[in-house]
Amino acid sequence: MITTAHRTFADLRDIDWNDTGSIVTGCQPAYDAITQDPDLFTALLRRIPDDPALAPMCERYDFMDKLVLYADGGIRVRLHLYRSGYFDRPHHHRWPFFSGIYRGQYLHRIFGADTDFDEHTDARTLKPIMERIERPGSSYALHHTTVHTVQADADTISILVRGPATRDSFLILDTDSGKSLRVFGAAQETPEQRAAKQMTPSQLTDTIVRVRQLTGLATSQEH
Repeated sequence: MITTAHRTFADLRDIDWNDTGSIVTGCQPAYDAITQDPDLFTALLRRIPDDPALAPMCERYDFMDKLVLYADGGIRVRLHLYRSGYFDRPHHHRWPFFSGIYRGQYLHRIFGADTDFDEHTDARTLKPIMERIERPGSSYALHHTTVHTVQADADTISILVRGPATRDSFLILDTDSGKSLRVFGAAQETPEQRAAKQMTPSQLTDTIVRVRQLTGLATSQEH
């Protein structure tokens, strides 16, 4: 289901997703629209539970929730809510993306291109080539071949716009064990794997309420 909630969302189709410059300039207006227009942000959150395409895409992990605000083919506009203790392991992606911080902050480390990494790379030997704090209002584009990590403060919220997938799987390098894990997209998941990630209706409602509280969009009845 395609729902054009704002004119900037339709412009995402014109992005050259292999060009980080095009990704930044193409996605920034959508990020600005969401974060600067409370009515739009509220409407996007409210419609998710009743949208038969968006609701099943929303996922819960140990330390992070993902809400899908908009979908058009391979393009997704997502909201990430990080809970206390969130950190990820060095990884690249199946798709290029834009990310902008709405509230909170995270430590962002970039290690290089995935041409220098494979299943035999020991993550314990990696040294970042860039390390910075991403704070509210900061945004960036990342090519799908970039290997990076994020370590987020509790209740950090980011808006992520992902482009069409360029491959079926991505690689995660485990810093503790020195081993690697290959993760596949939804099309290759078993029903059990998909169900383990997918939010229940109750979890989805709770996450939306939490986001609205953190962003000042909650009504008095939701406090």
